[in-house]
Amino acid sequence: MKKYTKEEVLQQFKMSCDVFYETEKTGDYKTGNKEQTKFIRIFKYFEKNIEFANECLKELLKSENVVVSNRAAAWSLALNENIDKAVKVLTENSEKKEFGIFRFEAEMTLNVWKSQGYLTIYEGQEIRRYGPGDGLPFIR
Repeated sequence: MKKYTKEEVLQQFKMSCDVFYETEKTGDYKTGNKEQTKFIRIFKYFEKNIEFANECLKELLKSENVVVSNRAAAWSLALNENIDKAVKVLTENSEKKEFGIFRFEAEMTLNVWKSQGYLTIYEGQEIRRYGPGDGLPFIR
């Protein structure tokens, strides 16, 4: 597996989010699906390198770009890391009407995570979620 630098990850993450933003506006989902492959490759790298993932995601969660912050928050929840910050970001983004569809995306991400107790980013992903009522992470 390729070893990524923080700069490479941050740049690719932001570039992918720009593509997702454009495909949402234009309806060009074929391009979005191609970009998703690159995106998932980074997520899988994060799964194997949690400390590195935390370092990158903490920075991405601060982004002013709603697509970047929504995706970083979703990845944080899927990795069961930075939970408080991720929930805060998604809650704030879901309350801003000017974010349009991305406001709804933030709201739905939170709803799914809360109802299931976990999020997955790709099919077949190892599920990471909170333990029953104790707030401690466990992997199923």
